[in-house]
Amino acid sequence: GPEQRMLRKDEAMTVYQILHYLDEPYKEVFTLKVLGELNYKEIAQIFGKQETWARVTYHRARVKIQDILERRST
Repeated sequence: GPEQRMLRKDEAMTVYQILHYLDEPYKEVFTLKVLGELNYKEIAQIFGKQETWARVTYHRARVKIQDILERRST
């Protein structure tokens, strides 16, 4: 229902706020993967890196965001 949509929108806004302060390249890799819907190979090509680098960087960005979310909720 609308309440659930608002919750998701609020959650999305929180993630956007966290992204704003996240260091590069984590911010850009996360944004390209989630919002740009690019795959790891495409992200790696943009940065001139290996696909493994894109995977690791995205994973680290997720961990950083999750850590901040957990700290905010306590």
